[in-house]
Amino acid sequence: MPVLLPSGTQPTVLMQQLETETVRKLENQISTDRLSDIDRWLRDSLIEIAGNPDLRDSFPELEEFGPTFNLTGGPIGVSVQEYAESNFVPVGDFLIKTLDFLIWIDYPTNTKTRQLEPTNFQDTDKFQSFPSLPTQWYRFGTTIGFEPTPNQNYQVQARIMRRHPITDYFNANGVLNQTQILLPNEWFEVLEWCAAMRGFMELLNYERAAQIRTMLWGDPEHPNDNPGLIASVKTKRRAEAWLATQPMRPVVKTACWGM
Repeated sequence: MPVLLPSGTQPTVLMQQLETETVRKLENQISTDRLSDIDRWLRDSLIEIAGNPDLRDSFPELEEFGPTFNLTGGPIGVSVQEYAESNFVPVGDFLIKTLDFLIWIDYPTNTKTRQLEPTNFQDTDKFQSFPSLPTQWYRFGTTIGFEPTPNQNYQVQARIMRRHPITDYFNANGVLNQTQILLPNEWFEVLEWCAAMRGFMELLNYERAAQIRTMLWGDPEHPNDNPGLIASVKTKRRAEAWLATQPMRPVVKTACWGM
């Protein structure tokens, strides 16, 4: 009988386990001695889907906390406003986007936190900044800045979305297929079809590749009739959306209603 896993977990699935289904979706036009090509197409599909801006709220599995970091505070001339982005990202991860910043407001005990508001460097450059408790954060290139500049060594922490980790990205050691798929099972079919689309393109079968693309992303000329396979995948956040309180609108019927 099946084993009930701890709540919130799913079995470990490796890229290798999607190879057979991808070959079938390629209508067996790729032989098993070209599995390295299958892995390459699966890798590119995984990067495309997990990093797509339109799907950025679909993968809480890729969201994580960065390490805690202490700002350099003090008077003007000592206080540091901008810091390398790498200070806020776990070692080995690549940042796709910064979701949020928390700051501990009771230095040095660090027991109370609050959210920093996002802003942009154009607005912060308009005024002279005097050291105080930062209330905003902004990005400039690969640096993260805080406004106003800190007057103490406040502790901060980022919530980030990372790029999906890939084992042996260029398959130099032949273990690309050991990449663990972190996406939920509902996305496996999408990944296989995306890989098959890439395979047909390399086989110069552009007509079949175009058909698969329409099946995945929908028909742009008839989006309501064919929204595509990707649009039908129900993510955790979409599944939880019904929990939000829904407003009720009263229906007012006039004396002539129904006549």
